Amino acid sequence: MWLIAGITLMLIWTCWKEVPRIWKEKSYKELWVLALLTLSITALSTAESFSVKLPNPLDWIAAAMGPFPSFIESLFQ
Repeated sequence: MWLIAGITLMLIWTCWKEVPRIWKEKSYKELWVLALLTLSITALSTAESFSVKLPNPLDWIAAAMGPFPSFIESLFQ
């Protein structure tokens, strides 16, 4: 409960500090990036606080690379 309140307070603080400056500079692309990153980080943090099993991104990278790293390693031996 307290963790989610802290996450929400950090979200509000970030928006309070950054959005008016970005809006005044008319950097709308930067505003979209900030919104997407902030919302995704908030969603992941909230899920983590509820002990939801999240996948490890390094496992995805290892699966995408497949046998390529071992091939490169064999070249240098």
